[in-house]
Amino acid sequence: MSVPAPDLQADVPPQWNNASRGAAAPAPAEWWKAYGDPQLDGLVEQALAGNLTIAEAHARLQAARKLHDAANAPYLPNLNFRTRDAVAADASSSYFQAGFDATWEFGLFGRGEGAERQARASVDAAAATLQGARVSVAAEVVRAWRELRSAQLRQRLLKEAVTLQERQVELVSLRERTRLASRVDVERTQAALEQARAALADPGMAVRQSALKLAVLLGRHEPDPAWSREPALAANPAVPAAIASTPADMLRTRPDVQMAQARVLDAAGALGIARADLYPRLGIGGSLTVASNFANNFNRRNTPTYTQTIFSLGPLIDIPLFDWGQRQAAAHARSDELDAALLAYRQAVLEGWSEAESALIELDQYRQRREAEERALQAIGRAADHAGRLTASKLSSEFDNADLASRRIQAQLALSATTLAQDLAFISLHKAVGGAPAWRGEERSSAASSH
Repeated sequence: MSVPAPDLQADVPPQWNNASRGAAAPAPAEWWKAYGDPQLDGLVEQALAGNLTIAEAHARLQAARKLHDAANAPYLPNLNFRTRDAVAADASSSYFQAGFDATWEFGLFGRGEGAERQARASVDAAAATLQGARVSVAAEVVRAWRELRSAQLRQRLLKEAVTLQERQVELVSLRERTRLASRVDVERTQAALEQARAALADPGMAVRQSALKLAVLLGRHEPDPAWSREPALAANPAVPAAIASTPADMLRTRPDVQMAQARVLDAAGALGIARADLYPRLGIGGSLTVASNFANNFNRRNTPTYTQTIFSLGPLIDIPLFDWGQRQAAAHARSDELDAALLAYRQAVLEGWSEAESALIELDQYRQRREAEERALQAIGRAADHAGRLTASKLSSEFDNADLASRRIQAQLALSATTLAQDLAFISLHKAVGGAPAWRGEERSSAASSH
C-alpha cells in the first residue's frame, strides 16, 4: 500500500512583523552587497568557490545523487554469474558447477516507491547540507570582514586617544612646573596614558584573528597581508532594517527547514517499505546451470566424465505468515516516526521564523541607537568646533578643551560598537532566512581551476 505524500503546509504570517516598512532591502541571494564594498563582494565569491566545507558538502551531494540514480535497481531484472564445487553424498565424485541466476522482484505494494523516496530524501538532505554550508560561509565571511574593519576603526580611534593623552601629559607637566597642578595630577594623567596604550592590544588582536578566520573560510593557509592594512576612513553604510523575502520564502531557502523536509520524506519512505513488508514479495526467477563431474575419486573405480545442463524458470513468492508481530510493530513504529518528522518540520519552521523576527527586532533597535549616537556625536563635534574657536580667540586654553576631544573619541568608539552590533544583527537576519545563492555546477569547475 503506497503512503500518500505528507502534507508540509506550515502556518506562517504573510509578512514579517518587525521589518521596517518602505525601506529598500537587498536581494536575499546577494544581501552583503548592501554594504557597497567591492572587496567584500570578492571575498564572498572566493569563499563560495573555494571553501573546503562547501567542497566536502558538494562531494557528498554528488554521492547521494549517484545512489539515487540506482535506487530502483533492486526492482529491475538482474543477472548474476556464479560458480561452485559440489561433492556427491557417497564421495564417489565431485562436480564443478557454473551458471547464471536471474531474478526480478516487482517492488509491489509501495516497496519500490518507498525506496525511491528514501533515496530522494538522501539527495535532498545532502543538498540542504550544501546550501547550509553556503549560507554559513557567506555569513561568516561578512562577519569576519566587518569585525576586521570595525577593529581597524577602533584601533585608529584608540591611537588618536593615545596621542591626545600624550598631549595631556605634556600640558599637565607644564602646569605642574608653573605650580598650577600637583604631582598627583601628573601621575593620574600618566596612568590614563598607559591605560590608553594598553587598550590598543584588543583591536590589534581582533584584526589578526579576523584575518586568520577569513583565510580559513577561503581555504587558504595564511591571510592576505592587504586585509590588515587600514583602509581610507569612510562612513559605515547604514544597513536596512528590512528584508526582501517573506516568511513563505524562508521555507524554500532555510537549510534546516529543507533538512526537516528531507527527513519527512525519508520517514514516509520507511513507512512505505514497512507496510510493503506485510504483503508477499513477488517476482520472477530463473537459472541456467552447467555441471560436470570431471574430478572423480581416484581411490575408486573411475566413472565416465559427463556434463549436464539444467534450466529453470518460475515465479518467486515470499509470503509472510507469522513472526510474532514484528512487521506490524515496525509499521506502527514507522508511522509514529513520520508523525515525529512532521512535528520536527513544524518546529524548524517556527524556530526559523522566530530567529528572523528576533534579528529584525535587534536590527531596528540598533538602528535607533545608532541614530541617537550619531546625533550625540554631531553635538559633541559642534561643541568641539566652538571650543576651538574660543581657543583660537585666546578665550580658553587647549587644556580646558581636552575633555571635549576625549569625549568625541569615546562617542566615536561607542558608535563603532553599535554599528558592529547592527552589522551582526543584519548578518543574523539573512542567515536566519537562508540568504545565499544556490549552488551552480560551474562554480566547482572554476574553483578547481583556481587551485
